[in-house]
Amino acid sequence: MPVIGIPVDLLLERVKTQPSRQELVEHLQHLGCDVEGYATMRRFACGRCGNLMEITETENPPVVCDRCGTDFKAAPDQLSAAGEKDVVRMELLAVRPDMFDPGGLARTLRNYFKETLETPSYPFTSSDYVVSVEEGLEQRPYIACAVVRNLKLDDDKIRVIMKLQENLHWALGRDRKRASIGVYDLDTLQGSQFRYTSVAPEELEFAPLGYAAEEKWTPARVLKEHTKGTAYARLIKDHPRYPILLDENKQVMALIPIINSESTKVSKNSTNFFIDVTGLEERIVHKTLNTIVTSMLELDPGASLETVIIKTGNVSRQTPDLTPQQAVLNPQTAASRIGIPLDRDGVVECLRRMGHEVSDRPDGNLDVKVPAYRNDILHEVDLIEDVAIAFGYHNIVPTLVPTLTVGSEQPLEVASHAARGALTGLGYLEVLTLILSNEAAQYDFLGRPREDKHVVIQLPISQDQTMVRVGLLPGLLDTLSVNTDHELPQRIFEIGNISLLDDSETGASEHRRLAAASIGPRVDFASMRAACEALLREFGYRLETKPSQDPAFLPGRGAEVWGLKGDQSVSLGLLGEVHPQWLEHYGLGHPAAAFELDFARLSGR
Repeated sequence: MPVIGIPVDLLLERVKTQPSRQELVEHLQHLGCDVEGYATMRRFACGRCGNLMEITETENPPVVCDRCGTDFKAAPDQLSAAGEKDVVRMELLAVRPDMFDPGGLARTLRNYFKETLETPSYPFTSSDYVVSVEEGLEQRPYIACAVVRNLKLDDDKIRVIMKLQENLHWALGRDRKRASIGVYDLDTLQGSQFRYTSVAPEELEFAPLGYAAEEKWTPARVLKEHTKGTAYARLIKDHPRYPILLDENKQVMALIPIINSESTKVSKNSTNFFIDVTGLEERIVHKTLNTIVTSMLELDPGASLETVIIKTGNVSRQTPDLTPQQAVLNPQTAASRIGIPLDRDGVVECLRRMGHEVSDRPDGNLDVKVPAYRNDILHEVDLIEDVAIAFGYHNIVPTLVPTLTVGSEQPLEVASHAARGALTGLGYLEVLTLILSNEAAQYDFLGRPREDKHVVIQLPISQDQTMVRVGLLPGLLDTLSVNTDHELPQRIFEIGNISLLDDSETGASEHRRLAAASIGPRVDFASMRAACEALLREFGYRLETKPSQDPAFLPGRGAEVWGLKGDQSVSLGLLGEVHPQWLEHYGLGHPAAAFELDFARLSGR
């Protein structure tokens, strides 16, 4: 996972408790963070776009700006040292993006240290800003926006906001696929009526971030030549029109989700900000916006939040929506699941230490209000995990379970091992083929009529994997077809499961099958019958065959396999020489024979 460096001074100045360095590492680990330790980071600034880059003391200075793509070897004057910073380095905890920056992490620590047990609140006012969304904007249909005012920046805060934006792209945005963020200097924007629309690849021109205002690029050129364009072109290049955000005077704010414009970039002198988040999933878009704006407010207590109206057709909504998520938790369930002696008050305190607001319900359960910036609470179990974290996994006393059992193999697996030994002794090699198949392979290529007993994949990844197999023979023939350059004869077998629809609770059930196939100049019905007979003998059966008209086999060379044991006769499967028509389909130039048996019946399991 990516590693982030949290500036120690920015973190500790936001909490009253002042733990030692070792204590801070321990507390972060108790919260689930994988801490690497402390380091002194060297900083370098890009003269073109103002981007701040950090490297460890042992790394070489950057050669390319990871924001605008400036080549510092070709333009060494664009790279300048920007001092050093002590940081605590830790891997990003993907489920807790609200802890990716000093402000958000300090907020978590204040509750965890019991400096306050109140849920953080963020007052807001309404603004005059309206974003009109073009209907049918398929590329990135959802957008949410906010305005943050009076946020005073310095090099540290600029670096924090840039890194937070980058890390949210990774954790919530899935590398900008699900969500992407734009942060703009509000004072560079014209008017209050913005448009989220789309343009053709060559429809307009603007100066992308890091380039002079007079250097105009079309969206198509950005995708082909700009560093961010080539990195993220895959997200929109297949669409005839590209999403774009414009202010009231049609000034380009950003080519979404690729790059902001140079004219709206944030600098150290910026104090008012417009933030947008666009994406494919509405929930992720809102969670991303909530995370970044609340973290910005945590960076500067003097900053204020304003909402923006998002208008789509005749429907208007206000963002950001910081309404807490409602959840219910049974305190007794939480304590028993974790296995700790916590009463109701103890569970309530643990939840409050994790930033939740808690109140009683008439039925004895707890009403839990989850902060709007928390993305990881989807189920009651997630709240129970928060209780365990606050209690401290290190405080749970390990105990042995009261009863001990010894595991053993299932009888069916024991029988499967015996069958493998028998077939291996007969000179057969075991293979494993794919469980997913398709109707043509399972039915058509063996001449069998298609049936409605197979399990269909609702959203198949390819046309070759549209169902769960109903037989093993197609997989064996396919295996032989890709080994035609090996010596003959070839003998292979497989023991595996198939799936068939039924009337059970799940609608389908698995059945264990055994199949073997052989190919070579001297392979015929008799040789395969001998192998099948030897296998049945291992399980106490005598072999009996009856004529079969199965189209997979040559007429007169196919048979039903029956097992005789005392007075009992059990139908076990099919045996025969594979029809030349199907051999030709698989590109097999020699005779082949096979059998497939119901292994559960054969083994009596």
